[in-house]
Amino acid sequence: MLRALMSLVEDLTVAREEDGLLRSTLEHAVEALDLAGGLTLLLEPEGDLVGAAEHHFGPGVDSAKKLGAEALARGGPVVQELSPAGRLAATPLRARQQDLGALVLHDTRTEEPPLDEDLLEALGRQIGNGIENVRLYAELRTSSARVEILHRITAAVTSGTDLHAILPAFAAELASLHSFERLACGFVNDTGDYIEMVSHPEETSWGLGAVLPVVGSGPGFVALNNRAVLQHDLVHEHRYLEDMRLLEEGLRAYVLLPLSRRGQAIGVLALGSSKSGAFDEQTLARLQPLADSVAIAFENVRLFQKTRQLSITDEVTPLHNFRYFHQALDRELKLVNRYGSTLSLVFVDLDRFKPINDQYGHLRGSRTLREVGFLIRAAVRETDIPARYGGDEFVVVLPQTDGDSARVLAEKLRSLIEEHTFLQEEGINARLGVSLGVATYPEEAKTKEALIRLADARMYEDKGSRKTGR
Repeated sequence: MLRALMSLVEDLTVAREEDGLLRSTLEHAVEALDLAGGLTLLLEPEGDLVGAAEHHFGPGVDSAKKLGAEALARGGPVVQELSPAGRLAATPLRARQQDLGALVLHDTRTEEPPLDEDLLEALGRQIGNGIENVRLYAELRTSSARVEILHRITAAVTSGTDLHAILPAFAAELASLHSFERLACGFVNDTGDYIEMVSHPEETSWGLGAVLPVVGSGPGFVALNNRAVLQHDLVHEHRYLEDMRLLEEGLRAYVLLPLSRRGQAIGVLALGSSKSGAFDEQTLARLQPLADSVAIAFENVRLFQKTRQLSITDEVTPLHNFRYFHQALDRELKLVNRYGSTLSLVFVDLDRFKPINDQYGHLRGSRTLREVGFLIRAAVRETDIPARYGGDEFVVVLPQTDGDSARVLAEKLRSLIEEHTFLQEEGINARLGVSLGVATYPEEAKTKEALIRLADARMYEDKGSRKTGR
């Protein structure tokens, strides 16, 4: 008896994995007590006993499960005589008054008395405590690993001040918790009518582009209700506006998690996979606490972006302001000097704008300027830098663009603006003219000031040649 218990103590102080613990304790118990074999059974959440470790066990597993269940029901050891010779002994595996399973031992020594019940109870308690300890160790190790991952994920989110820049690092860390192929993070805009989404990989979007309506979209539902959405298979169910597009792009399943602060959703985290059933309720249970942890960090990045954007954006139009125009032009001119490239500048001045201001008021004048800003943004390239210069004057910096290409784009701007009908929804239906000036650095102007003067002068020449009034 002492030898068996000492062997178990050694196992319990060394083993760190449950499978190894069950095998070694069973083997030592069987060998130390000079038995024929044994079987360790574990109790599943549903209440069934399943074999977890076996050592030279001859009798049937079903009979061992039956005897183990009897020992659990009794709360103590049970001995069953076998025919023609030998016996089975079963004892509960317990820890802190909780049943974990049963130990069943096979004894073929007919000349020996049955195993002592105190010994069987002691074996059951020792093995039960050992099982609980390795499970607690595994939980601690898992918890520690998750804490480390969470620290890395939080560090990734707080490592930058731009959502586009931090999303790849965030996605790489999050992939260690659950596999996915697309990730998106979105926030409701100030007016509350749409969600601005940033996606990873960079060339992807969440179905309908960078902007999703709040009403009718999955991310919108999550933001409005502060409740996660789990989509098992898009082939069989389409609930939201973007679902068909996501399916066309190869996604089969997704999960949408609210980014919450003080019980209110401030955004949404979306994960998509090409595999049906890639996400389940366990995914929600595992990832929602993480989403809650990084929500504030994400919002801080977003607020920083918004503040920075306000500092460089014109207060009336969706274009950059006068201050940012000069900063950007300085930067681009340095690049031209460094790499020996070229740059063009386009001045745009509106004709027939003053009568709109005088007749319909400054509010409608501002709306007209805003419409012009949207037309300019739609016409230029992503690498171009459009800005409001002041009043009804606009400028566009065209990096790596020669004079001929710049004049083509300038005429495109003229056509877009002059062919557009402004203030249609108010029944005013105003039309504007456009005067243009184009200058190129360093071919036509050697300094920033000379470039601006030349483009401005050519704009006035164009205005004079068109004989249009302000």
